[in-house]
Amino acid sequence: MIGQTISYDKIGNFGTVLACDGSGSRSRRRTFLVPLLCASLLAAVPLFSQHSDKKKEEFLLQANVIAVKPVSIGVTGTRRATLSDGRLTHDASVQTVDEYEPTFETGRGTELNFRDSYKYNIAAYRLDRLVNLRVVPVSVERRIEGEKGAFTWWVDDVEMMEKERRAQGIATPNEQEWNDQASQVRIFNELVYNTDANSGNFLITKQWKLVPIDFSRAFRTKKKLRVPQNLNNCVIDRRFYDGLREMNESVLLAAMKGVLRKAEVAGLLGRRDEILKYFDAQIAQAGEKAVVCDRPGH
Repeated sequence: MIGQTISYDKIGNFGTVLACDGSGSRSRRRTFLVPLLCASLLAAVPLFSQHSDKKKEEFLLQANVIAVKPVSIGVTGTRRATLSDGRLTHDASVQTVDEYEPTFETGRGTELNFRDSYKYNIAAYRLDRLVNLRVVPVSVERRIEGEKGAFTWWVDDVEMMEKERRAQGIATPNEQEWNDQASQVRIFNELVYNTDANSGNFLITKQWKLVPIDFSRAFRTKKKLRVPQNLNNCVIDRRFYDGLREMNESVLLAAMKGVLRKAEVAGLLGRRDEILKYFDAQIAQAGEKAVVCDRPGH
């Protein structure tokens, strides 16, 4: 089954109350309050139910590339490749960008030591599984036309992007479930210091599962959170919370071999500490049941 075309734009973080752009400015949007308690979720449909991560990795690494076409929007030269192993045919999002600039001008100002790399898509997938989140698509390193790149499993059953949902004013079928999902993605984007966390990079499946994509501008070396306010009113899934606690340098260095440098791992651990510090303070103030939730079926 082949998903729909991914597109990109520059809209800030979805979520609650006021949105922050990292520069200190705040703009008001249509907002909703994230309740502190997790609700009973709708019947859960696994995000990628047909194949295990291992099978998807094997397919992405070994299947023949039978067609490649550009994705018409975006700035990183993303391509859509159709793969087949003779039994299964499926698409992959392919990025080969791997750039470094000492200084780079963005919409938020000048970024020092700017990096835009396909490797961060692979790092985001590996980290997602380490912290028991399971929302980031499978991604592996593979060569295409002589270049190394990230082959990322094309998301099935895409209904729309978050930017389209907002633009059309489409209500979610279960606000509590949506808010719980949004919380996890916002926390994860702070964990990886994603400088391109825009609503064109959030896909919504027909089952109303939220899927973040494109992490090529994440994993900065900074140990502080990019926008700490993005944690406000978030709840954190218990498995995610426990996964953050269990992370350590040796595990991360082994898991991120070939995709993250030691300084990037150090930055990741520093941001992990900031996230745990925030949620531990929330738990002390409001109690664990108000802050830590259990999301079945992810």
